[in-house]
Amino acid sequence: MNTTLFYWAGFLAYSFTVIWIGFSVWQKEKKQSKQNGTAEFWSASHSLSSWSVGLSISASMMSISWSCVYGVQLFYWYGLGGAWLLIIPWLITMAGFYFLVPLFRKFNTFSQPELLEKRFGKNARILLAPALIIVFITWTGAEIFAAGNIIAPFLGISPQLTFLIITTVVATYSFSGGFEAVVSTDKIQFVLVALFISIIAWLGWNAIPEGQLISTPPKAFTDVPTIFSPGFALIFMTFFVYLPGWLIETDLWVRIQAAQSDKSAKKGVLIAGVNSFIFVGIMPMIIGISALALFPPVNGIIPKQINDGALIFTEIMKNYSPLWLNLLLSVGLIAAAMSTIDTCGNIVALTFSKDLMEPKLQNRLSAEQLQKFARYSSVLAIFIGYIYALFTDSLWDIFYLSSGILTTTVFIPVIASFFSTVSKREINSAIVSGLFFTLVFYFLEKAGLLSQIQPDYISATGLGYIAWAFFITLFLFFTVHFLNSKTEKM
Repeated sequence: MNTTLFYWAGFLAYSFTVIWIGFSVWQKEKKQSKQNGTAEFWSASHSLSSWSVGLSISASMMSISWSCVYGVQLFYWYGLGGAWLLIIPWLITMAGFYFLVPLFRKFNTFSQPELLEKRFGKNARILLAPALIIVFITWTGAEIFAAGNIIAPFLGISPQLTFLIITTVVATYSFSGGFEAVVSTDKIQFVLVALFISIIAWLGWNAIPEGQLISTPPKAFTDVPTIFSPGFALIFMTFFVYLPGWLIETDLWVRIQAAQSDKSAKKGVLIAGVNSFIFVGIMPMIIGISALALFPPVNGIIPKQINDGALIFTEIMKNYSPLWLNLLLSVGLIAAAMSTIDTCGNIVALTFSKDLMEPKLQNRLSAEQLQKFARYSSVLAIFIGYIYALFTDSLWDIFYLSSGILTTTVFIPVIASFFSTVSKREINSAIVSGLFFTLVFYFLEKAGLLSQIQPDYISATGLGYIAWAFFITLFLFFTVHFLNSKTEKM
């Protein structure tokens, strides 16, 4: 029996469902005369309930690249200590957002570049936008890459063709329904992904033969306590790279801004935090630990069949799940992919269309034309992510570099916006120097040049470039602030 036909049936059924949701949103807006501007297209009319906020954040984090590949890889590579490299910093981020909601909603600005313009002028808005576009294009591409490689074997086609098909589906419903369609599909995707990850965890754990020992994680440090198996330097650098950038992460930001009230936003973040603990923490941990028994590394060498841990989900489905269940699970895989692709693509389009282009076009185009431009920007954003996916080969670099840019380039300006003593000179210098030095030091790190001037334990993490960029940016920020203050006193 040709099982690929059944997988295709599930794929197409789900794809038509989310496209139908997108067009339903479009028809609803048309009846309510909301197609003469971009405010509703980008913000869902600031009408999101706490459950909409919470489930949307949850679905975007419960992705193939994060939960289903990278999160599981970390537990396979390091054992329980892998929690320090993803789920623990993410839960701290959720706690931070919970307490910062009233502050972040204080200025009533939907996007972060819009916040900077309100405080420091148009140039700050224009300077920040490219950094956000770079970050979320890489995340869009990472998700397309991870999804294509996992789903392609079930559809019987190449990963590259799978990239294209997934991209086309997401672009279609993003074009028609905008941010409201993204949030609406996220609710369905959350349920499917939650079931998918839970079933894979159950299959993996129950497949472990009785008496089978859990193998030693292949990348764990043996000279530190097991719970700190990635090593103290990597754990510290991960917190340093992730936490500042994640605490102002744009996709979370726009969801709390689109909430009905501060109370709804805080409750939504709390819902997302609980879901993250279960589905980004506990379930991937069970799967990763199970994989150490089912696909044990030999002398530290990971079996080729699981591709450095990236295909653990695929192998568990192929070897330990009946066909009927695999068909359902494949739909969960597709939902996991699309939930993050649409979220990241939406941020790219929002930043490009609303923050970069709309201020220049609003006096030249009608409101209806501006919304058409916004819709086509959504399509363009998803397809740029697709092009990036074609040239991707590792999720490790993607997640650290992109999160590093959030930390070095976006964190300082956004947080500084809430201090009245900061001027546009400090903000503009921080944005330009943050992005410039992150990219410069990244290439120096890859060329091995930073290892000559930094401790070996930092070089071993491969993340020293972010520390260099952050501290130089911070130094320049305070230097400009000092000179500015001195000039004003003269």
